Amino acid sequence: MPIQMNQLFDNIPKLPQIPEVVRTIITQLNDPHAEMLDIAKNVEKEQVISLKILRLVNSAHFGLSRKISSIDEATVMLGMNQLKTLVIASGIVSSMPKIENFDIKRFWTNCFRTAVYAKWLAEHTHNSSEIAYTAGLIGNLGNILIHIGLPSAANEIDQHTKAGHLSRANFERTCLGFTNQDVCAELCRRWKFGDVLVEAIQHSGEPLTFEAPSPIACCLHLAQFISDAVENNKTEQDILAALPFQVAEKIGLSEAFLSANLAEILAIKSNLDGLVD
Repeated sequence: MPIQMNQLFDNIPKLPQIPEVVRTIITQLNDPHAEMLDIAKNVEKEQVISLKILRLVNSAHFGLSRKISSIDEATVMLGMNQLKTLVIASGIVSSMPKIENFDIKRFWTNCFRTAVYAKWLAEHTHNSSEIAYTAGLIGNLGNILIHIGLPSAANEIDQHTKAGHLSRANFERTCLGFTNQDVCAELCRRWKFGDVLVEAIQHSGEPLTFEAPSPIACCLHLAQFISDAVENNKTEQDILAALPFQVAEKIGLSEAFLSANLAEILAIKSNLDGLVD
């Protein structure tokens, strides 16, 4: 790990920690034999997560026919996969601090959108949609840590990114010696997440600079590009004109396929915005 990144982590007096039930779910994403009913019981013990989930599932986003009052009921109504999504998202959101002069709601809205786009792309390229979704959800957490540990540098990077002078990853490397994705990957190692997830996040900023980029990283890179474009009010034509098709080709997606399906991707909603109300 670069010395500069060590210094960043040293500047953060209290590194964010995630609830054990969230760690368990993420480490079991590829385990078909995971005892999810046991996990549901553990979710109920995490009061903050349970309250967030119940508030969200009872909101207009989900449009359920009756009020849900327990995690068991939520599991029955939504299914275990949807519950896993909500537990991971609510646990990660709850673990991150609010930062002065940082639009945390906008940050999470972008993450939620990136996650559902990454999931769609993974499903259509025969990669793990659950790992892609999780990578999309947490792949920018390094940005929060940089804002906490190196606020002046973080603000300078934000301003340069808005001005469009260099790609964010290029300017982060110039300014810091590492990228947001490098920081997030290191955070995930400290959280003891699996190598597939860590590698996907590490490669996602600039996948073509790696000899054999993670396919999920390519999904995440495309999802992040599209999500950022939506945040900046770009049109479909604008997005297609600038989309990094070389990255798409790495996972077998042609320009014609993405052109034909971009509207479908853009129509996907995360239903998670209520987690940061």
